[in-house]
Amino acid sequence: MDIEKDFTWVKHHLILMAVLLVAVFAGVWGVQDIIDKHDQAKDLQFHEELAAARQDTKQALATMASHDAEIEQREAARDALVKSLVAQIATRDAQLQDVLKKNAALTAQQAAARLIEQYNAQPTQAQAQGDSVLVDLPLTREIVSTKDSLTACQSDLKDTQGLLTQEQGRTADLKTQVSDRDKTIAAKDTELVKQKQADGEDKKIAVNNEKKKHKWYAFAGVAIVEVVRVYFTGKP
Repeated sequence: MDIEKDFTWVKHHLILMAVLLVAVFAGVWGVQDIIDKHDQAKDLQFHEELAAARQDTKQALATMASHDAEIEQREAARDALVKSLVAQIATRDAQLQDVLKKNAALTAQQAAARLIEQYNAQPTQAQAQGDSVLVDLPLTREIVSTKDSLTACQSDLKDTQGLLTQEQGRTADLKTQVSDRDKTIAAKDTELVKQKQADGEDKKIAVNNEKKKHKWYAFAGVAIVEVVRVYFTGKP
């Protein structure tokens, strides 16, 4: 009778221990399952946000490529115009040098004729007298005004050339900044890829460590059951 009671007591305790172990393992696995589901939900959210960000980036890149193509076309047109203007300036400067050489050898009659032609003046307003040219007051005023205007134009041209040099420097700086930003964006993209790889490896290590802990929990549970069984039954 006592043996039967002892056996019943041992059996009940073994059942209780088994239930406790199952509860412990169920709790551990339940918590892990909750964590996994939470991680999966966050991962899904991350991928959705990543997909949206990629779509925005794709659209931005397409817009940038379109703008770059348009800018390149305008740059090519501007370069062609600048080359054409430089060629025209060089041609006019060469022609001016030829004219100045001829002007240096003009006679009084030729000089008077040139003044009448240039200012659309009357023949009586510029008359040759020996090696001199007699110019009336109205035409003289026009000549003085022309000289003043020419001086102002030369100063304006010099200042414009200075402004052009500054704008060219500003454009060069902007291009450098854009180039640096492009390189920075490329470096950030590479960093993001490496970060994702590192995060994946960290998560893999964490999962492996969690699996190892679960194995130790299982071994400990089996050991406890064996110790209890041996203790109450006296059989190894």
